[in-house]
Amino acid sequence: MTAPEDHSFDLLPDDFRRLGYKVIDLMVDALEAERNEPVLRQISGAHMRAMVDEPLPVAETPADDVIATWQTAVAPFARRNGHPRFFGYVCTSADPLGMLADAMASAINQPVTAWRSAPSATAIERLVVRWLDELVGFGGKGNGLLVSGGSAANFHGLACAVTMAEQRAGLPPGSRHRLTAYISQEGHMSMYKALQLLGLSPDHVRVIGVDEQRRMPLDKLQRILEEDRGSELVPAVVCASAGTANTGAIDPLLGVSDACKDHDVWLHIDGSYGAPAAITEEYEWMAKAFAHADSLSLDPHKWLFASADAGCVLVRDDEAARRTFTLHSDYTAVTQTDPVERYAFFDHGLEMSRRFRGLKVWTILKARGVDRIRAAIQHNIALRKHLDARIREEQRLQALGSELSITCFRYVPRGETSEDRLNAINRTILETLIAEGRCYMSPTVLDGKYALRACIVNFRTQQSDVDFLADEVMRLGTAL
Repeated sequence: MTAPEDHSFDLLPDDFRRLGYKVIDLMVDALEAERNEPVLRQISGAHMRAMVDEPLPVAETPADDVIATWQTAVAPFARRNGHPRFFGYVCTSADPLGMLADAMASAINQPVTAWRSAPSATAIERLVVRWLDELVGFGGKGNGLLVSGGSAANFHGLACAVTMAEQRAGLPPGSRHRLTAYISQEGHMSMYKALQLLGLSPDHVRVIGVDEQRRMPLDKLQRILEEDRGSELVPAVVCASAGTANTGAIDPLLGVSDACKDHDVWLHIDGSYGAPAAITEEYEWMAKAFAHADSLSLDPHKWLFASADAGCVLVRDDEAARRTFTLHSDYTAVTQTDPVERYAFFDHGLEMSRRFRGLKVWTILKARGVDRIRAAIQHNIALRKHLDARIREEQRLQALGSELSITCFRYVPRGETSEDRLNAINRTILETLIAEGRCYMSPTVLDGKYALRACIVNFRTQQSDVDFLADEVMRLGTAL
């Protein structure tokens, strides 16, 4: 086999423009058609694989043919998270300006490791982190970095917490089994996973039950902290939530911060979903608690409408991040002495290779402004309240939990009391809803009750979409 003589992957400028305009047209057409398309088009695994499976390509395929496959096999069978009737999970509608910025970031292709590798990208990311800090009232002078999402952000915050707890207690290596962490049963799975990977004993991750609003109970937290303080254990970190994934519940953050201060324990707040709500009048009280946290996670790719992936961790004490993540090697040595130019993200986090995530977040914050973002978040919250009102109006709908922009509820036929039967009915409603494709919710289970979970983090969703969802649930429930 003779290798091609041309080893370059470059496109001629005219070809690049033509293909680029073609892709932009596909993107615009997809967004324009979104409302009239199914949220999720049903397809079997075997059929999907048959559409794309082929041997490893050896010869070239014309770029137009590759793009045609995007159009026929990829886009139609992607879940449309930007669809106005997508109510599942915390997946936002992506800002088109952010999409364009993401394409520009790919064109620049800057691995954002340090100033020396990416001066403009480093400057933009550090500015974005400072803006996010200011946006939610953390007040940590912009210490932190952008990561892939809430799971990575929570890991980074908890890693700093564990490192500092070890050092404060003077623990020798291999003593992390003495550290304890505190989290409610509604806390995100990523925090449990992070604590496990960081070496804490599963028996010392104190899972605290929740109150009627599904929040961490302060009295139980105080009691367990005091008990552990009186033993050989070392309380390391309290993991609080500013908007749980299940119901949007917000822990009593100010009270939790007081408890952490009393016991000299690191406070990490998982605000991956809910933290941006602190810019609204209704939830601005959260910012007062954020100002007392040691670390905070928040995801621009959730309620700030950036395309995935874009998470953020804020850390109040930058030295804690340095102590946790700095390692020295000859091939990463930083020789610059200027405070700006010597900055290296790998001294503050886990990754070396890092995408230029900051460009799309910077573009959205700069082009849209806080006022417009606030209005979009307030609109989502107002739609959740409208759905709550519909649930109260319908005798056969039962509210199970509601906060921020998440509502959990279920259909209850007249006279039906069997929990097993109710769970089966609501599971069928949800599965049918998703199969029909006209709207989409996700499931959860609350106190043994199978719940229909609606999450609204979409700037395209309107009141008519929320009414459609409630009407569909009633239609399917009645048919059952």
